[in-house]
Amino acid sequence: MNLRPYQQQLVTDIRLQYQLGHRKVLAVLPTGAGKTVCFSHIAQAAAKKGNRVLIAVHRQELLDQACRALPMPHGVVAANRAMDLSAAVQVASVQTLARRMHKLPRDFFQLVIIDEAHHSNAGTWAKVLEHFHQAHLLGVTATPIRLDGRGLGEHYQAMVEGPIAAWLTDNGYLAPARVLAPPGFDTTGLRKRMGDFDTREAEHRIGTIMGDCLSHYRKHLDGQTAIAFCCSVAHAEAVARLFMGAGIPAASIDGSMTSEQRRDLLQALGTGRIRILTSCALIGEGVDVPSVGGCILLRPTASTSLHLQMIGRCLRPSPGKAAAVVLDHVGNTLRLGHHLEPREWTLEGLAKRDRDAAPSVKVCPQCFAAMASQAKQCGECGHTFAAEARELQQVEGELVEVQRQQAKRQQGSAQSLDDLRQLAQQRGYKRGWAERVYQARLAKRYGV
Repeated sequence: MNLRPYQQQLVTDIRLQYQLGHRKVLAVLPTGAGKTVCFSHIAQAAAKKGNRVLIAVHRQELLDQACRALPMPHGVVAANRAMDLSAAVQVASVQTLARRMHKLPRDFFQLVIIDEAHHSNAGTWAKVLEHFHQAHLLGVTATPIRLDGRGLGEHYQAMVEGPIAAWLTDNGYLAPARVLAPPGFDTTGLRKRMGDFDTREAEHRIGTIMGDCLSHYRKHLDGQTAIAFCCSVAHAEAVARLFMGAGIPAASIDGSMTSEQRRDLLQALGTGRIRILTSCALIGEGVDVPSVGGCILLRPTASTSLHLQMIGRCLRPSPGKAAAVVLDHVGNTLRLGHHLEPREWTLEGLAKRDRDAAPSVKVCPQCFAAMASQAKQCGECGHTFAAEARELQQVEGELVEVQRQQAKRQQGSAQSLDDLRQLAQQRGYKRGWAERVYQARLAKRYGV
């Protein structure tokens, strides 16, 4: 297999960690940079040395992708398929594997590879990892962060990182992207379930922008293919009908469809036979259609991982694609950061206080008095707080482009320590970042 230089370096770094005595390694590489190629190369090399290798995935699309990438005969463990364990490398659906583990000795595999390893802490994954705990473990992911705050250090001892998305874009390995977002979309009052916004409430709130997604597609992506991320299956179907009613070929894809139906729809998107493919929670991971010209974000999320995974669907370069376009109608970029923004990943978990979206406390920059975040004036010294950025930047009915510098403005608008802590959690920064930024501000302003 021919690896790009940065992919070869990542493989070398992974091997070094094993040589240092770490048996469980997490590898991080941005969406579209070739994680599947890297772990397929490692699986092939391990098999040549006489090792049995397991590649575990959680979706049919990921299973298909891994099978296509492997340059050698391999077995497949999936529903409605008999197990043939004669091949050294096995690609398995984790759900099917969990049901058949009683047929496999604990020491059967010498290397276990987990695709989309940010799911490693989930119940089924944890069960599989416990069963094969004697094997070396390699997890691969673009987003080593979980919405529940649990650290991946529960399963991994060391982490290696490839180049960041900005470098990959500047060097032509990822497509550049214009990100357009509404400065005034507000998630205030939206309830959360399992840490993310309640999709039913979110769907009701964004119903008024249904027409906007069509008009902005025509303005910024007219004739190109795009994936629309929606709040529910019904929402996805409604968005597809909206585009079809305007004469734009569109379809909705969901988990109730057969594998063959889903493959046909993805192929139709890749060839341009359909222009818009709408989905709810199905195309966030493992879908590789390089020709897709853009993403239409119609689902607000509090998950940095989901945010980056959605945008990543249109970042693979393709002949004729000068730049991708992200139409962020729900302000995910303004809450969670630009996809090219550097992020400090860690195996450590995030404390509950660092990930909750509870109302924060505002601290007066003049006298340091603490008060509710909604306060417009300090009750101690009378200092008037600056209006929030979205009030100053609001543009009626129009999307505005989000530049990298906008992330810096968002950081500047985080006035209190709690504001900075919330921003750090949303962007996946290491613990202590908020405190360092806050102390630096105090030192600069007041010499303390």
